[in-house]
Amino acid sequence: MNPGIFVLVTALLYMFATALQMGTNAARLAGVRTKRVATGLTLFNLFGTTGRFLNLFYLPLIGSLADKAGAAHDPGQFDYDMRWVMGAASVGILLGGLLIPWASRTLQRGIGSFERHGSLLHALAQLLRPDVLLSVLRDFELPRLSMLRYSPKNLPKGFLVWNIVVIAFWVAGPLAAYYAGVLAPPYRLTAASLSGLITGISTLTLTAIVDPTSALITDQTAHAIRPESDMKAMIVYLVLTAFIGTLVAQLLLVPAADWIALVAKWVNNAHMQL
Repeated sequence: MNPGIFVLVTALLYMFATALQMGTNAARLAGVRTKRVATGLTLFNLFGTTGRFLNLFYLPLIGSLADKAGAAHDPGQFDYDMRWVMGAASVGILLGGLLIPWASRTLQRGIGSFERHGSLLHALAQLLRPDVLLSVLRDFELPRLSMLRYSPKNLPKGFLVWNIVVIAFWVAGPLAAYYAGVLAPPYRLTAASLSGLITGISTLTLTAIVDPTSALITDQTAHAIRPESDMKAMIVYLVLTAFIGTLVAQLLLVPAADWIALVAKWVNNAHMQL
C-alpha cells in the first residue's frame, strides 16, 4: 500500500474513534431528555466501547508505521505521520461535536425502542430496517450557531480546564509510546508497554474530576435542579476544551516520547543489573 494512503487510513480510523468519544455526550443528553439517565448511561458505555474497539484497527497500523520508521532510523518521518494522525483527532472532536444534536435525537428514539423490546441488540437492529434508517437520516440536522450562546457561568470551571488535560494525555499517550520505540529501537517493546505513564494521567483525571462533575450536572439537570441550558453549555464547552486538548497533545508528543524512552532504557538497564 502507498505510504500516504496507509497514513490516511490510520488517520481516518483515529478520527472516527475520537468522534465516537464525543458521542458519549449525546447519550447523556438523551438520557436527561427522556428522564432515563441510567439507560442513557448504557448508551454512553456503548459509544465508549465502540471507540475502544477501533483500537484493534488503528493501533496496529500506528505500530507498523513505527516499525518502518525504526528500521529506517527515521524518527522525523514518524513524527510527520503522527502529526497527521493527531490532526485527524482534532477533526474527529469537532465532527463528533457537530453530530451531537442529531445523535441525541436518534438515541432518544433508541431508548424508547429499548424500553419497548427490553433488548439493546434488538433496538440497534431496528436501524437495519430501511424505513427506520430513512427516518433517522431525515432527522439529520447540524447544530445552529446559537448553541454558542450557552454560557458556562453556572458550571464549575475547573473540570473544563482539566478536560483539556484528559484529552491531551489520552491522545498523546499511545502515540508517544510508539514514538519512544522509534527513538530507542532496542527498547521498543518496553516502550510500547509504557503508554500508561501518559494515559494514566488522563485516566486518573477523568475518573477523579471530569466524569464525576459531568455526571453530577447530568443528574441535576434530569431532576430539574439545573436548567437544560446548563447541560447544553457543559456539552459545548466539553467539546471545545477537548479540541484544545488535541492541540496541546501536539506539544506533548515529543516530551512524552522522550520520557517514555528514558524510562524504557532505565527498566532494561535495571534488569541487566539484576
